[in-house]
Amino acid sequence: MQVVKAQRDRSTDNEHSEAHAHELERVLEQVLEQTGEAVIVKDLNAVVTYWNREAASLYGFYAHEAVGQPLRKLHAADLSDADYARLLDRVRAGHPTSSSAERRKKTGEIVRVTLKTSPLLDAQGKLVGEITIARDVTALHRTEESLRGNNRALATTVRQLESFHRDSEALSRMTELLQSCTQRAEAYSIVRETGAQLFPHSSGSLFIYRESRDMLEHATSWGGDRALETTLAPEDCWALRLGNPHFVPRKGAIRCRHAHEDAESYVCMPVQGQGRILGLLHIAVEVSPRSLRPARAIDRRLRAMTDRVGPALANLKLRDALREMALHDGLTGLYNRRYLEDALNRELHRAERSDKPVSVVMIDIDHFKHFNDTFGHDAGDLVLSAIAGAITKSIRPCDIACRYGGEELAIVLPEASLECARGRVEQLRLAIRDTHLIHLGQRLPAPTASFGVAVYPANGMKPADLLKAADQALYRAKQEGRDRVCVATEAVLAGS
Repeated sequence: MQVVKAQRDRSTDNEHSEAHAHELERVLEQVLEQTGEAVIVKDLNAVVTYWNREAASLYGFYAHEAVGQPLRKLHAADLSDADYARLLDRVRAGHPTSSSAERRKKTGEIVRVTLKTSPLLDAQGKLVGEITIARDVTALHRTEESLRGNNRALATTVRQLESFHRDSEALSRMTELLQSCTQRAEAYSIVRETGAQLFPHSSGSLFIYRESRDMLEHATSWGGDRALETTLAPEDCWALRLGNPHFVPRKGAIRCRHAHEDAESYVCMPVQGQGRILGLLHIAVEVSPRSLRPARAIDRRLRAMTDRVGPALANLKLRDALREMALHDGLTGLYNRRYLEDALNRELHRAERSDKPVSVVMIDIDHFKHFNDTFGHDAGDLVLSAIAGAITKSIRPCDIACRYGGEELAIVLPEASLECARGRVEQLRLAIRDTHLIHLGQRLPAPTASFGVAVYPANGMKPADLLKAADQALYRAKQEGRDRVCVATEAVLAGS
């Protein structure tokens, strides 16, 4: 029976892993489709394997027309044999590049594009292809060509264009950096630096919605902005109420409640990403009382910055969600087994340096298969979630709880002696017995669990030895009648 149960558990875990992998793939494809840039992936023979919506818009070939075709049959058809050979050599060498070139659309129209290429590596670090990010700069290129022939007469326009280039470079760099962020604090620092660069004579602040969406929290400021509090209620800002930018000139009557009276003129810009408002940019700039708009260049910078910050923060939020999915069990919300093994290894290294104990607890829900067979798998999931909730309430912030597999759970208790751990686990055992469960209007029997406790270094010096000692103690608890706590009695030797 134990063999059948183990096979069923492995099958369930495999199904969860496959579903999890499909979800990660779906979210990644969503990010690529919404990145705002033409993204093309090709193999080592320059045959297209991925082609997003922006690529279709740029070159005129739909994804189903492009995927599976070499670049020579698409927008690179005009390349000479020598140029195409150099392109293939670059792809196969795995060298990143940044360039500008002319390409032919499906309609025959020539477009000027900037191209950034990066090597594509598989999970083992092997080169398998190349990623290209393309941007249409045809209009900008034509403008530059025209201006070069009229430098003297159009000197002012050239200076404006140079300013536009500086803004574009600052915004492009901001976008690049934001896409590489791993923490929100990094993203907020990048927004602060770019805001100070684009609006050197203005102060500004970024606010971000809490997950509850009842308040916005101050994320960052530049230029000595002191006009905003650390939190902001959505109803205190006209831009958030309307869902549109709100411009306030000097002595403007329709002011936001969050703006101080000494703020002469300002703009509030909603930051949007993936179809929802994520936050707010508040910047003190000069607003014309006649047009109720800032100067054209300022307005362009405001909109360009907001348009880039929103999607980048949305993508960062998606990456945070993916990271959480990779570390946590979807049903219980506890950490998964892979995270536990890494975390236990870190805790044992820390314990070795500090000469303090670490206790490990293995938990098995009693008669879980019989419970599933009697009340159904939905009720079984309810039991797992309820016991996970009881564990979460019982442990310290520094403790680590995970779903080890099936109905097996595990807890790591840093700096907890064997006796201390045993006492805490006994309290947890009683808390689980007192759990009241209602499923589909039916009261379910209170669950019970068996526990095995081991401690470093007495019961093992390595993670595998410590887990084995705790597992043996758990097995003894089940043999002795279940619903009890047993502790490891001796060290488990590696390989025994």
